Amino acid sequence: MKVGIVGYGYWGKIIYANLKNFVDDESIFIYDSISAIGRLEDIYQCDKVFVITPTITHFDIVKDLLSRGIDVFCEKPLTTHTKECELLYDIAQTNKSQLFVDWIFTFNDAVNYIKDEYENGSYGGIRSVRMNRLNSGPERKDVSAKWDLTSHDVSILCHLFGKIPNNVLWNLYKRSDSSFVSDTCVGILMYDNFDAILHSSWEYGKKDRVCIFEFDAGFVKWDDASSEIKFNGDLVDYPRTKNPLENSIEAFLYKDFNQKNLTLDIVRILEQGE
Repeated sequence: MKVGIVGYGYWGKIIYANLKNFVDDESIFIYDSISAIGRLEDIYQCDKVFVITPTITHFDIVKDLLSRGIDVFCEKPLTTHTKECELLYDIAQTNKSQLFVDWIFTFNDAVNYIKDEYENGSYGGIRSVRMNRLNSGPERKDVSAKWDLTSHDVSILCHLFGKIPNNVLWNLYKRSDSSFVSDTCVGILMYDNFDAILHSSWEYGKKDRVCIFEFDAGFVKWDDASSEIKFNGDLVDYPRTKNPLENSIEAFLYKDFNQKNLTLDIVRILEQGE
């Protein structure tokens, strides 16, 4: 298997380091036009390609690769427009290519433990959700905090509950005057039987990754920074596998995942109500 990486910045280097756990180094080809690394011709000879470039470039790059019958792993968000996402999935289907978007938290052991407990009835119904994704950096210039950070939390909600909210409100603003785009986002997602309040920013004085789920049976507190889950104050011992990125890469390389509905639901939610 020949595997390519398009884009070799901060996240591209992390992808490469994790990818070496699955693929021999001599089978990995890197292309980065900005740093003048590698050759595009080598990427076109790959079976699977990781696209780790600014969001504004995703559509053209992914379209080109899918049209050549190459399987694509794209950094989230795929694009910021539902119609573009739909077109890319259509191209993938026509060319029998796999289109995989890195919704990394759907491969997180803590998230999947909570999902399993909810689905088997241990928690009862969901009543409310509060999610923080706050930290100091890294700053993005291509997309706002909503598309960069809050997209993770929307993906978690879609993955856990499989529902689309009836109403969505987004408030985007800058905590720092020097930010190129909106560095902070507050969202309210209103469902039939619960609401979710999401707060994200990369201009925050400390790292806060706490999510609180209020269920009929009590409160689940998940701290992504420490990987701890507490149910009604008691620490939970849950099964752990590889890190989420390794799980995601493994799924792309060796499994047939259909994420079309998940991706389209996430993008539709993020598009509305701003």
